[in-house]
Amino acid sequence: MEIEAVRAALTALRAAYEELAACGIETLTCDELLAATDELEILDCQLPTQRHRMLNQLQTQATPRELGAKSWREVLMTRWRLSSAEAHRRLADAAVLGPRHALSGEPLAPVLAGTAAAQALGLITAEHVAVIGKGMTKLPHLLDPATRQQIEVEWVRHAVGTGPKQLADTVARTLFLLDQDGPAPDDAERARRRGVNKGPQQPDGNTRLTAELTPA
Repeated sequence: MEIEAVRAALTALRAAYEELAACGIETLTCDELLAATDELEILDCQLPTQRHRMLNQLQTQATPRELGAKSWREVLMTRWRLSSAEAHRRLADAAVLGPRHALSGEPLAPVLAGTAAAQALGLITAEHVAVIGKGMTKLPHLLDPATRQQIEVEWVRHAVGTGPKQLADTVARTLFLLDQDGPAPDDAERARRRGVNKGPQQPDGNTRLTAELTPA
């Protein structure tokens, strides 16, 4: 059964951790320590991909109310003792990086397929993922899917060989070149961006609101 395979894999994963924790490292050379930490970094980058697919599958099988909560964010906050922001981030990441299924049941690639593939291979960090994800939300609304995918792949290729700051500069440059004159008037784009955002409460008790409104 699938659950038996999953349990066996998780047991082996925990056992591998315990085995590693019991290893002595005092005699390792600098090069050996760096190589070992490189492997740990790759694993740290890869592991979230398993959470993505499990969270997505979970949301197809139950509702938050069935689990005693009002939202999936609340489910994660309670079960794993997360902040609201962290729970939201994990759900958002799963939504764009985890596998999907069509209404017919046919498997679909992740929304950000290139980013998901690089993460699964341990080639990019969570910071890279955040930069790419944020950049994708800022692409002009009228871009066709093929162009959006091409841009994502280019950002992923850049991320594999550079840090988050340099990647963010590349993303910003791409967005600037795509939209040097500002977006063309478009009702759908206006509707997508329209809204009111509530900031954190300030020391004096006031809360700052920022809004983007459609002109009358």
